[in-house]
Amino acid sequence: MASVMVIEKSPKINHDDEVFALLYKILSSKLTPTIGEDLEKIYQLSVEITPSEIAKLTEKMKKSFLEQPCLLVIGNEPITVVADMHGQSIHLLRILMTCDVPPAQKFLFLGDYVDRGTQSVAVICLLFCLKHRYPNHVYLLRGNHEDVNTTLNYGFYDECLEQWKSEEIGEIVWRQFVETFNCMPLAAVIGGKVFCSHGGISPSMETIEDINSIERPNIVPPYGLACDLLWSDPAQPGRNGWGLSHRGISFTYGKSVVDEFCYKNEISLVIRGHQLFKEMYPQGCVLRFGGRLISLFSALNYEGHRNNSSVLKLEFVGQKVKVKQVQYRCRHYVQLKNHEILACQDMKQAQKQSRKNASTMESVMGRI
Repeated sequence: MASVMVIEKSPKINHDDEVFALLYKILSSKLTPTIGEDLEKIYQLSVEITPSEIAKLTEKMKKSFLEQPCLLVIGNEPITVVADMHGQSIHLLRILMTCDVPPAQKFLFLGDYVDRGTQSVAVICLLFCLKHRYPNHVYLLRGNHEDVNTTLNYGFYDECLEQWKSEEIGEIVWRQFVETFNCMPLAAVIGGKVFCSHGGISPSMETIEDINSIERPNIVPPYGLACDLLWSDPAQPGRNGWGLSHRGISFTYGKSVVDEFCYKNEISLVIRGHQLFKEMYPQGCVLRFGGRLISLFSALNYEGHRNNSSVLKLEFVGQKVKVKQVQYRCRHYVQLKNHEILACQDMKQAQKQSRKNASTMESVMGRI
């Protein structure tokens, strides 16, 4: 890939009173316990976000996303890469607390913020607020769940209707989010060496610059480059080339395809999310094709599967990429150890800790 100079025109902090007020509301909200399906006590954010706040936020984010290229070019400063979150608000806060927060730390999120989990509205509003306030430190890619058809079937549409107890208001809010999703970028290159997208690569892509030819706003098409960036998967070990996906949409890609893609575009590493398979349960990520491809999953105990999850911290040393994994352990999956980081502890302990220094959310807010 030809070297591209990264010019960050946006300010370090975007001082918008409306966005800051919503960000503060979310981060300072209380944790309330509920009983999960397995009769375990789980915690959620108790926050009321109004349709008016969402309307203003989504309008700002549509404009912000469309001002960015479809292929983001991010510099070689240290950055944390986060994959699927699926409505896990408390776990998103854990990640922020353990990996530092913007503007002290840069983040790239790989999509799938909504559906499946119980607090998709809170998660996407928090991420939109962070992106708007810290435009050069928070980057959001689109996932296959950020789409009209997927959100209709996997929970986000229903959550919007349930949250406002009005089908008319809930549907308006849902449509505002979907219209914003249609404007989001689809891939990123970090430090000129690391390619990131939600699903992976595409047989419709001759060079990486082809991504910028995708017109936005757009719904996710049933085939083609935009579809593959969000839906494709790596093939099973030992299988090469392109294959048809078991999902019934897009393709699978093998080692030879990834090697050719990296060689042609001068890429050292491909990072993607989109997929949780059993070999990932202990680590939250898996390496394929000689370590050239990393599948990452950041949603903890996803749908009760008791999987661990992780995020990746990237540092660039000369022409090399240093990758450090931060793992979050599901307490159902392995026995906790005394030295486990906050993200792995029972939230009761987190609440006790937070009382010493105001509340946990206000502590995070103070650092932001």
